[in-house]
Amino acid sequence: GQGYVITLDDITDLVSAQRTSAWADIARRIAHEIKNPLTPIQLSAQRLRRRLAGDRCADEKRLLDEATGTIIQEVDGLKQLVDEFSRFARMPALALRSTDLARLLDGVCVLYRESHPALGIKSAFSTELPPIEVDPNQIKRAVLNLVENAVEAVGPTGEVLVETLWLAESRRARIMVSDTGPGISPEDKERLFVPYFSTKATGMGLGLAIVHQIVTDHGGSIWVEDNLPQGSRFVIELPAGRLAPAAAPVPV
Repeated sequence: GQGYVITLDDITDLVSAQRTSAWADIARRIAHEIKNPLTPIQLSAQRLRRRLAGDRCADEKRLLDEATGTIIQEVDGLKQLVDEFSRFARMPALALRSTDLARLLDGVCVLYRESHPALGIKSAFSTELPPIEVDPNQIKRAVLNLVENAVEAVGPTGEVLVETLWLAESRRARIMVSDTGPGISPEDKERLFVPYFSTKATGMGLGLAIVHQIVTDHGGSIWVEDNLPQGSRFVIELPAGRLAPAAAPVPV
């Protein structure tokens, strides 16, 4: 009889990479098109403010200040948006080095404890976790993004926990950022890491897409789960690759 060979290939990663590449291309075009007119708009508003600020009645002065102030402020916002687009479009190549994740993440926690004294920013770092080869700047950027989101989710008071875990059998390191905020709905979970999706009234929604890109570039994975009884937990899992020498990790 005749036989058949059926080959099944998982192309999920390929499709994801193609989609990310397409978004990066769009981001580059938008950044280019928007950035060009921003500076002349801002300079013109400042020039109007200076030139017309002479002998005017109080109402006219207030209108001039409000109108030019709005233009200058909104252009600043657009510039930040464009910068975020540009960063997403040009993710720097990884610069791997031996990194003590506990030291790296403790620096992030200290930063937020100082800037948000009312919040509980807690940490629990595994003593088993060896130094691993990552790009410390990019991992720090990813975790800063997750902690920033967690801090926003819990409001003025609440709790954010940053943890590490060493999975010895699979030689993988986990970084977990948990919050006691309102949590994330199941439909939102599916779209969280897609560029431009954001549940925030303001913000570009590129933050988690950038985190996803950083983790993917490291050959890792990221997902979100419920933090029972309340809140969300973002989990980053990174392969250790070749283990860095434990004797002398490079300072972060």
